[in-house]
Amino acid sequence: MLSTVVNIILFIFVIGFLTLIHELGHFLVAKIVGARVYEFSIGFGPKLFSKKYGETLYCVRIIPLGGFVKILGDGDPSEYEQEGEDLSKSEYNLNNKSKIAQILVMLAGVFMNILFAIFFYYIILAFNGWKTSPVYVDISEINIVAADVEQTLGYSVLEDGNAIKSGIPEYGVIKEINGIVVSDKDALTAEIEGADEVTLFVCDEMERECGEYPITVNEEGKIGIFLSYGYILNYSDHKLFSGPLYLANNLKIIGRVLSSMFGTARETGDYSDLSNTVSGPVGIFLLIDSLKTRGLLVFLSLIADLSISLAIMNILPVPALDGGRVMIVALEGVFRKDFDEKLKAIIINGSMIFLMILVVLIMVKDIVNIDTMKEMLG
Repeated sequence: MLSTVVNIILFIFVIGFLTLIHELGHFLVAKIVGARVYEFSIGFGPKLFSKKYGETLYCVRIIPLGGFVKILGDGDPSEYEQEGEDLSKSEYNLNNKSKIAQILVMLAGVFMNILFAIFFYYIILAFNGWKTSPVYVDISEINIVAADVEQTLGYSVLEDGNAIKSGIPEYGVIKEINGIVVSDKDALTAEIEGADEVTLFVCDEMERECGEYPITVNEEGKIGIFLSYGYILNYSDHKLFSGPLYLANNLKIIGRVLSSMFGTARETGDYSDLSNTVSGPVGIFLLIDSLKTRGLLVFLSLIADLSISLAIMNILPVPALDGGRVMIVALEGVFRKDFDEKLKAIIINGSMIFLMILVVLIMVKDIVNIDTMKEMLG
C-alpha cells in the first residue's frame, strides 16, 4: 500500500514537473514577445488553488496529467471581447504579432523540454565519470558522434538458477570470474565449464557498488544467468558538449531499435512488441515503480527521457499540438493570409478530441498488457 502511494506521488511529481517546464516555455516567450497571458495552469479540471499576479492567473488544477497557458489570440476568438473591450486588434494579441514571434511562442515548450533534458544529461554524466550506463543494443552499425565506445559484459539473473541463491544483484556488469578479468561470453563460459563453483566479481550498471559472489555450477555447466553485451559511451574528451551529444546519440540508438522492431513486425505480422513502445500514463506509472529504487541518477535519466518524449510528441503535425500549430502559422505565412479563426478553433478542438480518444485507447492497451509490461520492465 505504501509503495503504491509513493508511486502515485512520484507519478504526479514527474508529470507535473514536465508540464511545468513545457508550459513555462510558452509563458516566458509569450511575455517576451509582448502577448498577454491570462492563465498559467498546471493540471486540468476544477481549480485546487489559484493566485493572480498582474494580468495572469496562476492555477493548480485537480487532474495532474497536463496543463496549459492561456494566451490572448491563441484560442477561441469569442474570448477577444472582454469587459466591453474588443481585443481582436490589440497589440497584446498573439495573432497580431509576426509569424516568427508566433512560431517561437509555439515551439518554446518543446525547446524547454529539450533544454532541461540536456541539463539533466550533464548532471548524470558528470556524476558517472562522463560515461553512460551500458546500452544493451548492437550499436556497431550506428554512427556514434564524439564518444568512445566501451564494451561490457552484462547479465541478468534467471529465476530458476543457482546465481539467484548467491544473493547476487538481479542485473549488472560482470568484471571478473575467479579473479580473471573477463569481457566476453566465450571467456566466461570457458571458466565455468568443468568447475563445481565459480566466483563472480560484479558491479551495478553505474559501477558504484561491486561485490564478489560464489556461485555453484549445476550439472549442465550453468550458473543461472543470461549474458548480453553492453556498450558504454565515454564523453570524457567532449565534456563541454556531452549533454547535446548524449541526446543525439540516444536518439540514434532509439531510432535504430524502432527501425529494427518495425522491420521484424512487418516480416512476422506481429506488431505487439512495437505497440508496447507506445505508452501512456499507465506505462509511466510502471516505469516509475520499476526504477524508483535504482538511485537518483536513474530517476533523473527517466525524467530527462520523458521530457524528450514529450518534446517529440508535441512537435508532431497535429493541430492540437505545438507542431500542428506551427504548421498552420507557417501555411498562413506562405499564403500571406490568416485562416478563419473559428475554423482554426474547430480544427484544433476536433484534433484535441481525437488525441483524448487516442490516449484512452493507449491506456486501455496498457491495462490489457500490464502483465507483459511488468515483465519487460523487470
